[in-house]
Amino acid sequence: MKSKLKPIVASSIAALVVTLVGVLFFFKPLTDGDVSFVTVHPVVGLVVYLSLCMWLFVWATDQTGSTYKGAFIVAAPQFIFILDLMFRGNRGFVTTLAGTTLLVLTWLIVAYIYSRLESSKTK
Repeated sequence: MKSKLKPIVASSIAALVVTLVGVLFFFKPLTDGDVSFVTVHPVVGLVVYLSLCMWLFVWATDQTGSTYKGAFIVAAPQFIFILDLMFRGNRGFVTTLAGTTLLVLTWLIVAYIYSRLESSKTK
């Protein structure tokens, strides 16, 4: 673990600096004047979201050889985002727990069904 500490700390510092500078001098000025909102029907948004998630899931599953690892790769960033929303005060604790529960349940079911159907293909 000691050999990984230096790159982890250095990479974390780099991420912190790039994020802070990027938000303060690039992202925040853009958001203050942005009026170009894109509005689509909720069903269209859901289909696009699920399509992108499933594309990532299939790719991750192919790369790792495991449907559950693929599901984790999709779910982990979503969980981190849910935590971010809570820590910034945009989501309550109970909502965070509910969202996390739904997220875990969704991707466990997706991984299970995908693996069952994928294994039945080879029989």
